[in-house]
Amino acid sequence: MLLSRGRCFNYEFINGHVCLRALRLSVCPLLCLLCLILPAFVVAEPLIFSTSNASPFSSEHNPQAGYVNEIIRRAFASKSISTRFEHYPHTRAVFMATQGKTAGVFPLRSNQDHKDSLYYSNPIPGTKIGYLVPVATQVDTILPVKNGDINAHFLRLGLTRIGYITGAPIPQALVDASNIDTIAVSSLSSLLDMLALDRVDMIFADEYLVKETLVNERPHLQGQYRFIEALSRDHPFFLAVSKDTPNAANIIESFNEAYHALEARGEIEEVLKQYGMYEAAPSSSSLTVGVPDINGIKQVIQYLSSHDTPFSQLAIDWRVMDETVLRKRLQGDVAVNQANYDLVMLGNYDVPIWAKKGQLAAFADVPESYDIDDVIGAALTANTYEETLYALPFVAETTLTYYRKDLLLNAGLNIQSPLTYEQLYAMVKQLHQPEKEVYGIGLRSRVGWGQNMALLSVMVNTYGGQWVNQQMQPQINTREWHKAVSTYIDLLGNFGPPNHQDLGWQENQALFAEGKLAFFVDASSLGGSILNPKTSSVAKNVGVTQAPIGTVKRGSQWFWSWNFAVPASSERKQAAQQLALWLTSKALNDALRENYGLYAVLPGTRHSTYDESYQRAIPSASYEYSALRALSHTDTSASAIGKQFVPIAEFTAIGHLVGVQVNMALTKQVSVSEALKTAQYQTTSVMRRAGYIQ
Repeated sequence: MLLSRGRCFNYEFINGHVCLRALRLSVCPLLCLLCLILPAFVVAEPLIFSTSNASPFSSEHNPQAGYVNEIIRRAFASKSISTRFEHYPHTRAVFMATQGKTAGVFPLRSNQDHKDSLYYSNPIPGTKIGYLVPVATQVDTILPVKNGDINAHFLRLGLTRIGYITGAPIPQALVDASNIDTIAVSSLSSLLDMLALDRVDMIFADEYLVKETLVNERPHLQGQYRFIEALSRDHPFFLAVSKDTPNAANIIESFNEAYHALEARGEIEEVLKQYGMYEAAPSSSSLTVGVPDINGIKQVIQYLSSHDTPFSQLAIDWRVMDETVLRKRLQGDVAVNQANYDLVMLGNYDVPIWAKKGQLAAFADVPESYDIDDVIGAALTANTYEETLYALPFVAETTLTYYRKDLLLNAGLNIQSPLTYEQLYAMVKQLHQPEKEVYGIGLRSRVGWGQNMALLSVMVNTYGGQWVNQQMQPQINTREWHKAVSTYIDLLGNFGPPNHQDLGWQENQALFAEGKLAFFVDASSLGGSILNPKTSSVAKNVGVTQAPIGTVKRGSQWFWSWNFAVPASSERKQAAQQLALWLTSKALNDALRENYGLYAVLPGTRHSTYDESYQRAIPSASYEYSALRALSHTDTSASAIGKQFVPIAEFTAIGHLVGVQVNMALTKQVSVSEALKTAQYQTTSVMRRAGYIQ
């Protein structure tokens, strides 16, 4: 008999399948698990796995993210098995599985523990484990120690207090050492606080978890430490299934089979790279370039690989990943003083912050042929710090409203200009037809300051709100924020597509191009894909107008640019800068236009792009160009007021924390008022720790 909360099931084998008959029970304390198969099974309800809040690399507030999560989900999906992940602290997650309260647990570092209660999968690629130590510590002497007395080595360095997360696989030799204290703590953020207060000498932890925690939770500690990899490089993860789960051995076998098939098709490598998990370290013989997976970048890479260019003989290691992942990886490297790239693509938020810290090489000699005067003013200003150019714009964008002209025509509706959110709501409500798979609106909802908070920030602006005041005091728990967030939730919660709580711009772009959205408010740079008949089934019926407004027009449209910059740590600065100049040149745009058509042109950076033929062919171009020119004489980075971000290093953490609360309000876990109250408290805490306020 299988038991679930509120239900129990009898089961029997029929023709090789597990079939279950429901029995009515009022209370059942154990796991629900339906329809397990042997060679092929159909599961009526998902397998429930417990996982940690840092399951590389996600949390309960961003459950779809994380490469281990995605690999496990893909593997089971290929066997027609649905899954659901419940997030707990690591020790609790393991306990839930060993006690049979969930079907299993991941990710585990060892397959040697709990063998009496768990079946383990084959290895899943892991991450580096090592030591986080203060910058001043002579840590380089740790690495050469091979098969020696590492304990004595730590003692010589004065590293006698080692903190680690409860349940982490700390070397047993350190635990057993009489003259070394190993201190287990439930969270890495607490350990980082202890390290900052000199209560531990170093931390033993996962490299990427360290970086993520520094970026998202303890930004004021970035740059103060170094990460030193442990001697052993083999640190795989494992999925484990509880032996109390019916047919547990077959579940593990099915997972292993599915994983092997994914690996053979190259999907495992694909997932790893999307999450920035590149197996090979950067090579000194090639130029390592880190870029986001945005519209245009893969086409540029394709052009480089298939045409004769000034860089045809240059070995380029392109590392393309999700834009949120890229931000985390780059900021994480900076947080622990690592240098892994020769050329990176940064947002206009990052450029002045990196430049101020001396982390970028200046573009001191831009050749006349580059035609710097052709660069749109806002894009040039965004890459300038103290009158010095530190990056070059690849693409730039503002916010637009895309809509289906045919749907509005059939409903007898007309677009007003400027469009208000109140008017938008009324039209979205009328056009929402989920029974026909046409949904009223698509908006970014995935957690992250560059995801859900990108749009929400400009909504706050146009309702008269702001992130902070002139004294850097957070202004989140306010009437303006409440109105903006409530409007956002009313639109998306009532008239959004399925899974509306976890959609990024890519998913919404695809839904709109498939004809499943009536409205879509997002970046102007997406117009080339949405309006291209080759990539959009509704191209001929797409209308475009400016972003909606709330109570004021100020700040209703964002400005964003992706820019190529050369880290000061690069050993190939000259080659990297030459490549950056070419990747942002008129020559490349002309080549893309000639070879791939007008829709392939990189938008937002140059006046010459917006010639008559381009504006006539791309309906969004005139709106985009008009908005960008209006920003040409605006300092897009200096003011903290009325922008989509606050130009301080800590904003990454703030944006993430507030994004979590907004998503919780969207999914009805908390009220809008509760979300904003918590967001105000968390933001104030970050600003205090960073020293901006008392």
